[in-house]
Amino acid sequence: MLFRGLVFGGLVRWGFWPAALLSGVGFSMAHIDPGTFIPFTLIGMALAWVYWSTGSLWDAIIAHSLFNTTSFLLLLSRV
Repeated sequence: MLFRGLVFGGLVRWGFWPAALLSGVGFSMAHIDPGTFIPFTLIGMALAWVYWSTGSLWDAIIAHSLFNTTSFLLLLSRV
């Protein structure tokens, strides 16, 4: 809700791409893992697109949950 609703929503007046990039970078930095900076920036931008294209924050929340669930299941499969 923070990055899609507040950050992206507040910056979208600058255009989709600048808002998506800045909110994606913030999303990535919040995870505090330098090794995931680029992939999580891209995921953050994709989640911004989901929110922007559907107009629903819930769709972005569900997409984020699916990403986390998939990542967790992949992690478990490596054990």
